Amino acid sequence: MMTKNSIKVIAVLFLLSVQLFAQNEAEKVKSLFVYNFTRYIEWPQTDGTFYIGVLGSDQNLLAAFREMASKKSTPSMKIIVKQFSNPTEAEGYNLVYIPESNSRSLKQISGRTKTLVVTEKAGMTKYGSDINFVQHGGKIRFEMNKGSIDKTELKVSSQLMSLAIMV
Repeated sequence: MMTKNSIKVIAVLFLLSVQLFAQNEAEKVKSLFVYNFTRYIEWPQTDGTFYIGVLGSDQNLLAAFREMASKKSTPSMKIIVKQFSNPTEAEGYNLVYIPESNSRSLKQISGRTKTLVVTEKAGMTKYGSDINFVQHGGKIRFEMNKGSIDKTELKVSSQLMSLAIMV
């Protein structure tokens, strides 16, 4: 027979697992958005390799990005995801992803030419992020700072801009 305390423990564990599942799903959705950014932005000529740098050590986020890269790489474009921990290491990536927990590093990374900076904390496009994920109507959407992207010298397709919340 279950005691009142054991029922509470089971309920808490269930809620935590649901929360982790939802968080992992959100990270997978964001990684697929990022993949589509690679397709709808004109990048400088590369050797066929597209480099995504993820700031910080969020293992669930890294796993979602690496899974996306393994499934979406093609013979003509290989996607490589690397983790880095210091903003000074952001050089050489086509796209830099800054999770909410590392938002304070945006100023050190934003403004680089030929690098798209993607964040996930409310208001970050006002501080130099090119694209920022937001929750809107219970769904993950993205904001786009056209002025900031213009400084990167990257060309964004009109289809991608039409899906964005422009700020």
